[in-house]
Amino acid sequence: MEPTVVSTVPLDDIRDEVRRILEAAEARGITLRALGGVAVFLHSPSATHRQLQRTYRDADLVGLSSQKRGIETLFAELGYQADREFNTLHGHQRLFFWDPHHERQIDVFLDQLRMCHTLDLRQRLTLDRWTLPLADLLLTKLQIWEANEKDLVDIVALLHDHPLGYGDEETIDIQRIIEVLANDWGWYRTAKENVERVRALILERDLSEEFVSLRRLEELWRAVEEAPKSRSWKLRAMVGERKRWYELPEEVRRD
Repeated sequence: MEPTVVSTVPLDDIRDEVRRILEAAEARGITLRALGGVAVFLHSPSATHRQLQRTYRDADLVGLSSQKRGIETLFAELGYQADREFNTLHGHQRLFFWDPHHERQIDVFLDQLRMCHTLDLRQRLTLDRWTLPLADLLLTKLQIWEANEKDLVDIVALLHDHPLGYGDEETIDIQRIIEVLANDWGWYRTAKENVERVRALILERDLSEEFVSLRRLEELWRAVEEAPKSRSWKLRAMVGERKRWYELPEEVRRD
């Protein structure tokens, strides 16, 4: 059966466009999942709340390096231009595609998210139909050392709309968070900073009565603090902040 023919003109709203891309990928047997703000929007009704509303300009996806050629063909069919220079240099781990109609960019990470910290996603891409699992979405926000207000708002929305638990079915899997943070002190240190930033945002905007995010945030962080830490975590903790524990990836945008 031939894949359904789709328009070669990207949609105006990036949130609708991400859905279009994901549906086209699924029809072609290509594994793509959304991350970032659009993924949070797809999962979290409270993202539309007046105090949590934000703009969505670009989009981030993640796929498998083994399907790189299929991903490149897919985006060409959907009306995108490949950033040939970037993709030639970095295409083993990341691809850029440009929407000339709306002057916006789609980033596709391959196998891993490599930003301030690295998150291996190869075994996580089939756990949710359209996005990364909720715990991984939260981790992608907690790993940003220079997190902005949009990132913090996304964390509030995720925590409000989804209970903590064990497993990935509309639940933030505590064990997945611990698995990452209890084995990497640098990850833990950056996440701790962002937990404090989110707490401050909730209190500053007086969100604690209307949203359960703060209670869940504190419950999650207690679990992280109480979890046994790996030997490598403890050794790196001894070095502490004398050595930088995060990367500062160059932000490459064409707009």
